[in-house]
Amino acid sequence: MDDYTILQLKKLKTKQSFLESDWEEKNYLFQLKVIPRFHQDFSEIIPEAEKKLGNERKKRPRKIVNDIFKKLSVKLHPDKGGDKELFQQANEAKENNNLSELLDIANEVNVRIEDTKEMIPILEEKNHITQNQIDMIEKSLAWQWYFYNDDEKNKARPIFLDILKKELNLDI
Repeated sequence: MDDYTILQLKKLKTKQSFLESDWEEKNYLFQLKVIPRFHQDFSEIIPEAEKKLGNERKKRPRKIVNDIFKKLSVKLHPDKGGDKELFQQANEAKENNNLSELLDIANEVNVRIEDTKEMIPILEEKNHITQNQIDMIEKSLAWQWYFYNDDEKNKARPIFLDILKKELNLDI
């Protein structure tokens, strides 16, 4: 593998690690603070039964992801004296096509995984998906509302109510 490809892989792995951390932080705040506050502030219009959308479609794990999982499972499988939690984490990463997490686990347990060019499109796709998840949170009405100060909230409330009425198909 040439030096440029090695640098590309290093950059993509680092970016994925950062994006995953960024998404975890934003999603944590979004679920525990932003959404409850938004629902509280707009309780008169948001139905109790509103369900969070976005069941993510799982793709079949790619060959390279399966191959890495197989290498890890030899060392991690509980029946072979491995770490049950790490094995479950690796299995979940495989099911989610999360190459970067499998690489992190491999690094943690000292399993050498050869970097290949085939990893580049997988990491690029995963980075794109993670960035889109972050963007979705940051562009949501609830996220914007949460970070408004009281004066901005007072001014924006009628606009937010109109948007919510349209989104929820309500005639209030």
